Amino acid sequence: MAKSLDQVAAERAVEEGEGREVNNEDVEIAFRMAVQMLSDGGAIQMIKDAINQSNDPAQVIGQVLAQLMSKLAEQLQNELEIDPAIFLAKGGWLELVLDYIEKKLGYPEEFSDQVYAQVLEVIKAAASGPDAPNNVMEPNAPQEAPVQQEVGNV
Repeated sequence: MAKSLDQVAAERAVEEGEGREVNNEDVEIAFRMAVQMLSDGGAIQMIKDAINQSNDPAQVIGQVLAQLMSKLAEQLQNELEIDPAIFLAKGGWLELVLDYIEKKLGYPEEFSDQVYAQVLEVIKAAASGPDAPNNVMEPNAPQEAPVQQEVGNV
């Protein structure tokens, strides 16, 4: 199936954002917002439950973080005009959030690598069409596993 120009552009944006250098202050703002959302919404406990109960915890956590990233990217771009590249940049939001969760829950660095890869897959799937895994980018989509939840509630 042929890809639309929008799909190709979105996939390129994901690839170009990976490893890119960005403004550290913007990254810090987005990171602090994510920590607040993770703490206030009970997502840390949900992630802990996913690690202990899910057959594929990296997938569950990857989907949650992709949703959180999407929500924050829209909010930060609209309100503060922050470049969405901060999320996948080298030393950017995703790396900081994964380090935070890793330290908070004490899981190994290799698991963060799996979650990072899963987040990229979810983003690429969402960019390439409406058939994102488990409808992860649709805010009212039913969730498969009981440990999953919408980012809006995080």
